[in-house]
Parts: sequence; C-alpha cells; structure tokens
Amino acid sequence: MIKPRLAVTMGDPAGVGPEIIAKALSHSETLLHCQPVIVGSKRVLERAFQFAQTSFPYQTWSNGNLPDSWPGVALFNDEERLCDAIPLAQVDAVCGDCAYAWLVRAIQWAKEKQIDAIVTAPLHKEALNQAGHHYAGHTEILADETGVKDFSLMLISGRFRVTHVTCHVAIKDVSSFITQERVACVIRLFDAALTRIDGKRPIIAVCSLNPHAGEGGLFGREEIDAIRPAIAQCSAEGITAYGPYPPDSIYPQLAGGKFDGVVAMYHDQGHIPFKMSNFAFDPHTQEWKTVAGVNVTLGLPIIRTSVDHGTAFDLAGTGKASERSLLDAIDAAVKLAG
Repeated sequence: MIKPRLAVTMGDPAGVGPEIIAKALSHSETLLHCQPVIVGSKRVLERAFQFAQTSFPYQTWSNGNLPDSWPGVALFNDEERLCDAIPLAQVDAVCGDCAYAWLVRAIQWAKEKQIDAIVTAPLHKEALNQAGHHYAGHTEILADETGVKDFSLMLISGRFRVTHVTCHVAIKDVSSFITQERVACVIRLFDAALTRIDGKRPIIAVCSLNPHAGEGGLFGREEIDAIRPAIAQCSAEGITAYGPYPPDSIYPQLAGGKFDGVVAMYHDQGHIPFKMSNFAFDPHTQEWKTVAGVNVTLGLPIIRTSVDHGTAFDLAGTGKASERSLLDAIDAAVKLAG
C-alpha cells in the first residue's frame, strides 16, 4: 500500500505546535500509515525536542521541491524570517509571518499534487495579523489560496461531528450570513464529507439560530426565511436532513446516535458542545488532561485537517501539551487521502 504524503505545518513557533509535532511523530506507529514532511524550522524543532523530552531521526532539505521519497520523517527547513532569538509563549509578528509562509508552502505542494493532505498545528490569529496577513485563521487562508468561495469548518471526534454555517464572525453579524443559499451549501458539503468518511449517506440535524427554533417567528425569522427552506431544498436533492432543532437539545441526540452530524449556525454553537464532550480538565492538577478532536476544512480542492485547539501559550515550553488532537488529525488526513 502506498502511504499518503502529509505536510505537517508547524504553526506559530512560539506556541505548542512544535512540541506536539515532536511528540506525535515520535509514535512509531504513526509512520506506518503516512509519510510526513514537517514544514517549519530545524531550530524550532530541536528546541521542541528539548521541551518535550523526545526526538526522532529526520532528513532536512531547503529547496522548493519535495524529493521522490524519503524514509521516516522529513523536514522542509525555512528559517528565512526567524531571528537568532526565537520567541516563546508570546504574540510576535515574526512568528505570525512564519506560520503564514509555512502554510502557503504546504498549500502550493497540495495544489501541485506533491502531497496528499495538509495537517496544521495551531497559528495565532493576532500574530498573523500583526505580520500583515489579515485573515481570521487557517480556514480563510486556505480558501483564499485555493480560490474557493463555498467552504465550512467541521469538527470531528469519533461519532461527534459538527460543521458551521458561520465561524469567525462577530455575533452581531451572524444573522446577516444566515441565508437559504449558505445553509444549503453547508448541508451539501457536510453530506459529501460524511459520506466519504462513513461510506454511506448521513442523517443530518440542523440547528436553529434562535432560542426554541424561533417559536414560529416570535424570537426571529431566520428559521422561517432561510433555515427551513434550505433543509427542504436539500431534502429534495436526496440529502437526509432534519430541523431546525433547538441546539440545547440536539447534541445529546447526536451523542446518542440518532444523527450522524449537526449543522451549527455559528462558532460557539458548535464549538462549546464539541469541547464539552472531547476536552477534559483535571480539577486536581488544574491542567488539561485530554484534548481530542480534529478540525477539517470542507469544500477545498485539497485535504486539510488540524488540531482543534490554539497555540496554548500557557503551556508552550513546558512539554505538557498533549499530542492527542494532532494524532487524530493525522489519522483523519490519512483516511480522507485514502
């Protein structure tokens, strides 16, 4: 079996991304299923080895093209933007610039079919914008670089799958983005993605925007004017989608297996229940115990998965950051590429 090639972008070098890469690729079983190439900095990776108290052999190169093959792990070393002193656990424009450049490099390889999928470690949005790259995050860069207009963010952990009609949008602006066209587009993307992952058409639940699904227009008309017509439109196309349901009651039904996925209307409507189900905080140590889940960008002509957490500056340099989410992201990328 040919193992898929994965570009693993290092993300913000001041965050936990390099450390979780160091830990994840130290798992020998990971290399049984893929050929990873880290896109980042050799100095940052070596520093991460010290923090994480682990290491693995890797080969390095710095030109723009991938070799035909490589054993184990490879590193594309791009330190053009880094200073002698590499920042740690702080917002820094240099780190934002590095994260952007490393991601764009991986996207170019994916567009040229030199790699099969991209797996991203977290970047810091403020650092990204300080560097002059005015994006809300990875998803928007990926869409811009691939020329895609219709895309969505999906979170996966086992049978818990949720996607978003809007994501990095201010709450006061969400309603203006809830149109029949947009809701129907996201339902279609979700249906296609889950069909590919599960090997069968999914049963999809669609959230309302307003409390109690709007109460017949008493609390808002988005359900009447946009969400319900979008569901009807998709159902007529053969997609099994139901709703709109009040989000406070739909997630227990998803967890219980009634649905294969949920379409959320905005960021926190999807992210909060997902993280309540898949993140665990230890009350005794007051530290994160489990951080699971994968972020997948739907609608792209390339495959991209990511960890479902941020740069975690409070953990950067401690070696305590968990690699679980990155391992899950690598596994999802392998399945999607396959």
